[in-house]
Amino acid sequence: MSTERKYGAQSMYGTLKKALIHRPGPEFSDHDNYRKFGFTGPFPVLEEAQHEHDVFASYLKEWGVEVEYAEDCPLEFTGLTYITDNGIITDKGAIISRPGKPQRIGEEAVVAKKLLSMDIPIRYSVSAPGTVEGGGETIWLDHDTLLIGNTYRTNDAAYEQLKKVLEPEIKVIPFQLPSYLGPGTVLHLGSVCSLLDKDLAVVYSKLMPIAMYRLLEERGIEMIDITDEEFAHSASNILAVAPRKLIMLDGNPRVKEELEKRGCEVKVMPGNWTGYDRHAGPTCMTMSVLREYE
Repeated sequence: MSTERKYGAQSMYGTLKKALIHRPGPEFSDHDNYRKFGFTGPFPVLEEAQHEHDVFASYLKEWGVEVEYAEDCPLEFTGLTYITDNGIITDKGAIISRPGKPQRIGEEAVVAKKLLSMDIPIRYSVSAPGTVEGGGETIWLDHDTLLIGNTYRTNDAAYEQLKKVLEPEIKVIPFQLPSYLGPGTVLHLGSVCSLLDKDLAVVYSKLMPIAMYRLLEERGIEMIDITDEEFAHSASNILAVAPRKLIMLDGNPRVKEELEKRGCEVKVMPGNWTGYDRHAGPTCMTMSVLREYE
């Protein structure tokens, strides 16, 4: 496909040319909103969270990614830093989410407005009763195959809508995930797998749907299984800026070593506030707008 495209990111590992991100602002550490959002830990130190995000953004820029920022975030949207959940960018435009966490409803409108300002058309917006959390809940297995989780955040109604919009051009395959720690703790499909190249992934097999594990095996994808300890440090949340050029959270030495053994170039970022505390990582903080394809 021509690199003349201005948008389209139907890949998890094709070279990332353009990304939309949101630097944490006052909404990220607002005390009332933080508790309403469901967090019980210490209140974030905004300056430290911003530093973590700035390190992340600097890595994107070092690797040649054009970075756009979503700004003017209303105070109630503490989750906007995890911008990927608000939509996915197909070759025909953006599909806008309808978040499954009630406190996040409205974030998607902020993102949609920004995308329109970037001349990216809105292909479809998921409507009630559908709920889906965009890039966090979906994985592009290849350009024409989209995997989607069925979780507390993403339901059958959203799957049926996406299937109607995308098929037969794009095959949409659903996978049921376990309850894990219940509806109050996020578990997306992207929480248990990051695809890093056409034949390499990091997974947390304990929570991974068996059918999905078998599908990756059938595709000849090598899976590096992470430990319980590193899952708690968001080691399964790794952004591929290009095949085997990766950004991940610090504090996961085992999986980092395994990746480097396989020829990966790995940059690590701090995640005390933007990562571990939020069960998140660099994939959550990136809406891929434009990627190259093979």
